[in-house]
Amino acid sequence: MAAVRIKNVSGSSQSWSVTVSHSNQDNLRLTGTWNARGSQSGDNLTFTGGPLAPGASITFGYQVSKSGRGNGRPSGCSVVGGKCGVS
Repeated sequence: MAAVRIKNVSGSSQSWSVTVSHSNQDNLRLTGTWNARGSQSGDNLTFTGGPLAPGASITFGYQVSKSGRGNGRPSGCSVVGGKCGVS
């Protein structure tokens, strides 16, 4: 399970899109999402949501399942019009 917080630091309301990558995961599968719409393409998960007012924030979360060795931690992320990090 992962939780992601997004904040709109621009001067206008904007819809948002975040892509989270999970490198080298065997059979990664997005199994649940809340407070966002989620889709999957290979090891990449894309989450989108409606407009956020300037200064507003939202938290969304998701769950994945996988097979094989290692954990399901994200390896990176990108957000339209901003920056993000994985810790």
